[in-house]
Amino acid sequence: MRFLPLISFLTLTLFASPQDISSFNSPFEQRIVDEHGKVIVYRGELWAAKPQNALWVYHKPIQKSVYINAKRLVVLEPQLEQATIRTLGDEINFLEIIKKAKKVDNDHYNATVNGQTYSITFKNDLLTAIQYNDSYDNKITIQFLKPTHNTAIPSARFQPSIPASFDVLKN
Repeated sequence: MRFLPLISFLTLTLFASPQDISSFNSPFEQRIVDEHGKVIVYRGELWAAKPQNALWVYHKPIQKSVYINAKRLVVLEPQLEQATIRTLGDEINFLEIIKKAKKVDNDHYNATVNGQTYSITFKNDLLTAIQYNDSYDNKITIQFLKPTHNTAIPSARFQPSIPASFDVLKN
């Protein structure tokens, strides 16, 4: 569950682009390096659309789907036959993130929100990477491998379908 705050942040940060991005899609690689140099790499695909919809589908090393909309987060874990549903609070403020994103150079921006600094990289006006250190002092880097934006994404993609056989945890 450590990466859930990151996912929530990224869902909202995608729209800090120099252009007006209404949707975003890309395969990604998420690399987490702990203070001892141990590396965990996740791979998957992200779909996001305004106002605050996202679907992170993790393929490796585990299968997991994370659905985010304005006030709710749903995590489906097929291997555990489990769904976790969580209400999102005001811990993430989209307007504050956008307002605080400052251009460092042509491709780089920094945003500091709630004491946390994020480095955001664009190439050819496409979001290509986000880096930050989490509260556990892990270095998180997410590379977007084939980013596209402003393409139609059906709203149904952002609606989780929880199998009847899954345990449902609410917190």
